[in-house]
Amino acid sequence: MAKTATGAVGRLAGYLLLGLATVTGLPPEAGAVFSGEMSPKVRSGDSDYADGVEAFDAENWPAAITAFARVVARRPHHDNAWTLLAYSLRKSGNHERALDAYGRALSINPHHRGAMAYLGEAYLDLGRVRDAGILLIRLRGECRRVALTFSDGAFENGCREYTALEQSIRSYKDDPAARVEPVKQRW
Repeated sequence: MAKTATGAVGRLAGYLLLGLATVTGLPPEAGAVFSGEMSPKVRSGDSDYADGVEAFDAENWPAAITAFARVVARRPHHDNAWTLLAYSLRKSGNHERALDAYGRALSINPHHRGAMAYLGEAYLDLGRVRDAGILLIRLRGECRRVALTFSDGAFENGCREYTALEQSIRSYKDDPAARVEPVKQRW
């Protein structure tokens, strides 16, 4: 029975590709077309956000804070800007304002996995392991909605945020002073 179902799925995929090739004018043997090159990242049309991202990537926290603060002042609904502002505030040592900014990001988008993971990291910075664990549970629920992602030409774990926070909590429990924080990311 399994072989029959697998064969049927394979035949259906073949028919779909043949139909796509016919409609697009591609030769039937072309199942997919890739250039082999990644698309260049385009600078945001919002110059403040773009400046903030560049400062964030360079780990210039004061410049990132200034730029992202301008973005959220103009566009208070920008959950990514709030999250990156919060991360920058946390890295500059201002945990109180960072917690507030993470809260703003999550009030705008309660499903923002990056904000949840980074808030968990902030809790670990403050020694609030239980709160970080609660966020890990919340992330696990969010991650049930995403199994795989496709980015930059490769399939990846659909919820890197969960894995990163889980490893960070484990690292913190082993030795709080030597905790390994995951690599920063942005959206």
